[in-house]
Amino acid sequence: MEINTISGLSPIQTSSAAKTQTPAQVTKEFGSFLSDAMNQVNQAQVESAVLGDKFAAGQIDSIDQVMVAGLKASNMLQMTLQVRNKVIESYQEIMRMSI
Repeated sequence: MEINTISGLSPIQTSSAAKTQTPAQVTKEFGSFLSDAMNQVNQAQVESAVLGDKFAAGQIDSIDQVMVAGLKASNMLQMTLQVRNKVIESYQEIMRMSI
């Protein structure tokens, strides 16, 4: 059984020589990261739907592929929703702070 690594993750840089970024640069990079992540979730959903349609049409004999693609898409969507919930919860907590 082969275990695949999670793609799209980069190692955390702990170098003290890392250059300082402006808030605008960080915001742009974070927005780009979120956009890429949402595109990956969307692609997994589309792939799952295509495989389901092919299975229903009899073009694919193995239900394993369909189930794995469906579960992968489902897990990615659930993780995305949990991250969204944590971001909203963090924002609400920050808004409750008194200055």
